[in-house]
Amino acid sequence: MPSPSSSPSGWGTQRPPRGWGFFGLYEYCERLQVGGEYSCRGDFMDFASLTNDSFRAASMLVGVCNLVFIFSVVCLLLFCFLKAATVLKICGVLQAIGCVCMALGCIIYPNGWDDEMVQRTCGKDADKYRVGQCQVRWAFILAIVLIFNALAMAVLAFVLAAKQANLLQKAEYRKQRSSFTNGGFTDIRPINEKSVIDETVMVDNSSQQGDDIRL
Repeated sequence: MPSPSSSPSGWGTQRPPRGWGFFGLYEYCERLQVGGEYSCRGDFMDFASLTNDSFRAASMLVGVCNLVFIFSVVCLLLFCFLKAATVLKICGVLQAIGCVCMALGCIIYPNGWDDEMVQRTCGKDADKYRVGQCQVRWAFILAIVLIFNALAMAVLAFVLAAKQANLLQKAEYRKQRSSFTNGGFTDIRPINEKSVIDETVMVDNSSQQGDDIRL
């Protein structure tokens, strides 16, 4: 799935019929004259170049979300060093954090559509959570899908971690029970009938020998 922040204009709008420009999460492009080239501004590493606080906050949240998702993939290496249940819980927490960050980014971003730059591009009827004559592009839709995807992954990670913990507890219980049974506390070996008879005969013989000695 393409990363929303890796497509600066993908979060924003398609070119309107008038062709004045288009904008995205942190980059916006305008055509200064009819038939001219687009002039683009905005840099993710320079928050001062973003047009309003809503775009800055959304860019920061989406950036954090991407870092968290990358880190959750790297955390899969922890399976070599930690218990599976522990690693699953860590990945579940990271997925949940990424889900929250992306959700907040998608909610805050349209709050900046009342910006002057957006109104120049999409018309005067553009306002908060109303994009005017423009249309939302693919990356913003994928970002919304990513929210539910991350939520599902987080829930699945916690469910698997719980099941893994239960399996470990059962395995530990069986191990302890086996150690207790075979460690000398309990002897459950089958009794051999022939050995019992032999032992009885030996006891009887010993008793008779004792009687003879007394006599």
